[in-house]
Amino acid sequence: RAGGPPPLLVFPKAPGRAARSPPRAVLRALDMITIIKLRDLVTDLSRKGMAQVFADWQTLVGVDARSSAEAIRLADGAAEIDHLVPSPRLIVEAQVQRSGEDLGPIHFVLPNRLVVEIISGVLMIAESTRDARAAESLGGNDVATFSEMAMLLCRSWNRVFRDLDRDLRISLSSEDLAIRSNITETSVLSDVVEPGRLAYVPLEVEMNGRAFKALFTVPFDVAIEIAREFYGV
Repeated sequence: RAGGPPPLLVFPKAPGRAARSPPRAVLRALDMITIIKLRDLVTDLSRKGMAQVFADWQTLVGVDARSSAEAIRLADGAAEIDHLVPSPRLIVEAQVQRSGEDLGPIHFVLPNRLVVEIISGVLMIAESTRDARAAESLGGNDVATFSEMAMLLCRSWNRVFRDLDRDLRISLSSEDLAIRSNITETSVLSDVVEPGRLAYVPLEVEMNGRAFKALFTVPFDVAIEIAREFYGV
């Protein structure tokens, strides 16, 4: 695609000899370039994606909130980041696809208190009862209502992918969207998120005068596949 990065370095084959391998210093430099590109890409996608989510939620449902995203970070597993979002929590699991084929899951981790704030307008939850409601297990109606919001979230991210002219999308099949609620310290993220190295972006959501911590996570191998769609490597 136009505007893509230059091709990777090629070391020509000498006559009568096997193709030479790049020096280790060059390989380390290329790895660093890849990590920097990945960091910038996933961070930028998180900011664009969540900004679109809250813009669409406000238009369609009247949710008035803003989000900000820190730079991408890496972890060896979900257990390392379990403490970053207060319990109890809700996790949205969605499937990223390229050319109709699954690349793998991504996750959005939100505290119950933020979930209750988001659905409070739809369910007419009084402000004085929201803290207590969030401290308890989310009810079936709460989860069902937020599931509709999660589907809108997927559509918002797809709009970002379309605007960037990339062959990526989040599946809108109800079978590919999982809402896992009431995740506590005794039911850690690693029980939900697949084991292995992952990239994550800490999010902060401001709504109704309060700030909430949230997370966007993506398995490292899925992040690499997303980067290939952008950089063609």
